[in-house]
Amino acid sequence: MPTLRTVLICTPSHSLQGGVERIVESVAMGLPGHGFRVVVALARGERFHLPERYRRAYPRLECVDLDGRSGTRAGRVRGVRRVLDQVRPDVVLNARLFDVYEAVVAHKERGEPVRLAVTLQTYEADYVADLAAYAEWVDLCVTSGKLINAALRHFTRLPDECVLSVPGGVRPATHPVVPDDGRPLRLGYVGRLEAAQKRIFDLVDLLATLVGVGIPFTFQVAGGGPAEPELRQRLTQRGLEQYVTFHGWVSTERLYEELYPNLDVLLHFAAWEGVPIAPREAMAHGVVPVVSRFVGCVAEGEFVHEETALVFEVANMQQAAAQMRRLHEDRTLLRRLSAAARRSQEGVRSDRGGIAAWAEALTRALGLPPRRGPCVPRLPWPPSGRLERWGMPPNWAEALRRWSGRKSLHTEPGGEWPHASGLADPLRLRAIADFAATYESEVRQKLLAPAARSPSAGAGANESARLRIGPV
Repeated sequence: MPTLRTVLICTPSHSLQGGVERIVESVAMGLPGHGFRVVVALARGERFHLPERYRRAYPRLECVDLDGRSGTRAGRVRGVRRVLDQVRPDVVLNARLFDVYEAVVAHKERGEPVRLAVTLQTYEADYVADLAAYAEWVDLCVTSGKLINAALRHFTRLPDECVLSVPGGVRPATHPVVPDDGRPLRLGYVGRLEAAQKRIFDLVDLLATLVGVGIPFTFQVAGGGPAEPELRQRLTQRGLEQYVTFHGWVSTERLYEELYPNLDVLLHFAAWEGVPIAPREAMAHGVVPVVSRFVGCVAEGEFVHEETALVFEVANMQQAAAQMRRLHEDRTLLRRLSAAARRSQEGVRSDRGGIAAWAEALTRALGLPPRRGPCVPRLPWPPSGRLERWGMPPNWAEALRRWSGRKSLHTEPGGEWPHASGLADPLRLRAIADFAATYESEVRQKLLAPAARSPSAGAGANESARLRIGPV
C-alpha cells in the first residue's frame, strides 16, 4: 500500500467563516481522496487566535496547534518549526501566515526535502511583495484568478510552472432555485461584514434607494464581522432595519439547504477580490449575482455582465438599484441569467474539479526537487521588546521570555499572527496596486478591440462587448 503524502496547511484560527476558511476546509476534506493526508496547523495566540473555536467549527479536520503565545516573531517561527518536526510534512501550504515562510525556509536550508506551497486568494499588494521576497524558495503558488497570476509573473521570480490558478471549488446545488414571477425579489448577501474591502455599508444606501423607488424585496444577510454593529446602527438610523434579516455565520450545509434556494439575487459590493466563492455557490443554485466591478472582475471573466451576472461600478448604488429594477420588471432576464449562472459553475469550478486540480499541482511539485534560493531572505525586522533593543539575539531573548513567563500581548488578531510582514517598500506596494488597474484596462481593451476592428460588426457588436464588461 503506497505511503500517504502529508500536506500541512498553516492557517489563522481567529476567523472561522470566510472564503479562505471554506477553501481550506474543502482542500482538507478533498485531498485524502487523491492520496494525501492533510493536517491543518492552527495559529495559537494568547487572545485572538484560539484553535479550540476552530476545531468546534470544523470537527472533521485533523488539526495541530502552532504555538505563538509568547507574542513575538521568534516565538511564532519557533512554534511553526516545532510542528514541522512533529508532523514532518511533504508539503507545507501557507494560507495567510507570514511567519511560515521563515520557518519552512530554515528547514529547507538544513536539507529537509519539504516543499513550500502558498495560496493567495485575494489581490493584496502586501501578499505579493512578501511572496516575491521568498519566491526562490517557493515550490508552488495556487492563486484565485488570472489577475493574481499575472502579478506574480510580473513581480516575482517564480517560474511559470510553479503558478496555478484554481478557483475555490463549488459543490453542486442541493435544491436549485425555483423561479416565481409573482413574488418580490429575494435578495441576499453572504460573507464577511467588513468595510474596507467588502464595502458592506453600501448595503444601506442600496436598500434606501430600493425603498425609495418602490421595488418590493426581501433581504437576508448570512455572515458576520467587525462592521456588523455599525451596519445595524446605520440601518436603524435610516429606518431600514425591518427590511433585513440577519442570520449570523451559518454552515455551508445550511447555506445550501436553506439560504441559497430561497434567493433570487446575491449582492456583492467589494472593492477588490480574487474569485469570491459565495457568489459562485449562489450561482450553482441559479441565484443571479449582481456584483461590483471590483479589481479583477473583468480579468477573471467569472461574472460576465448580461450573460451570467449583472455588474455595477464600485460604490455606485444607483447603478446597483437600476439592476435590481431590471430584474424586478423583466423576469425573463432573471430566468435567463439564473440558468446561465448554474451552467457556469461546472468543470474546474466545481468542487471535484477544483480538488483534482489541487492534487495534480501538489503531485507535480513533489515530483520536482525542492527549490532552494542562493541565500536566505533577511528582512529588516524591528526589535521585539527591550531585550532585542539592547542587542540580545532574538532567539536568546525568546528563550529568556519563556523561562520568565513573560509574553507580548497584542490588541488585534493581525498583530498576534500577521498575515503579511508589513515591511515592503511603499513604492513597490503602489506599483503592485497600480498593476491591477493597468491589467484590468488592458483586458477591457482586448474585449472591445475585436468589435472595433470588424468592418461588418458596426455599433451593435461594440455594444455587445461593452455589455460583457458592464457599466463604464
